[in-house]
Amino acid sequence: MKQLKLILATITVSLFFLSFINDNQDAIVGLEAGNKAPVFQTELIDGTPFNLEDLQGKMVLLNFWASYDAQSRMNNYYLNDLLETYQTQAFHKGEEFVVVSISLDRFKAPLKLAIEQDETMEFMHICDFMGANSSISKMYNIEEPVNILIDGEGRIVNKDVEYSTIEKSLAFLSAI
Repeated sequence: MKQLKLILATITVSLFFLSFINDNQDAIVGLEAGNKAPVFQTELIDGTPFNLEDLQGKMVLLNFWASYDAQSRMNNYYLNDLLETYQTQAFHKGEEFVVVSISLDRFKAPLKLAIEQDETMEFMHICDFMGANSSISKMYNIEEPVNILIDGEGRIVNKDVEYSTIEKSLAFLSAI
């Protein structure tokens, strides 16, 4: 099973890089590797305006998660380690690494408690408390927790539930 995941991760990253062979800057907006990620504007949960385009030039992880999902909660600790490791790295097609945490929660109290307990205050937290019915979830076709890695040009590198796949992509892109 691990070999299959490694092969899939390698194929995904390879397809991403193949999308750059013709150096086409006019990639289509979509949800596949190599596509431009759909752009959205909203507010962080603290009321600060947020525009995904403002993160152009950075490696961005859109972390769709929920405070009620046990796997999401356990993964927050791993995500903290990823942020600490790669936050100030230089990448192919991006500088620095940031996490945009998009909650699928419907209630404010459990979300705030999870953020404190999981020590994810350095993430940019977004939640409109509409769950999978939120406009961002619909835009990205998200119904359950998943991660989407976006490069500095706004292109999707990969989409996976497993943080190990995201970490392999970050390690590969920082080594180039």
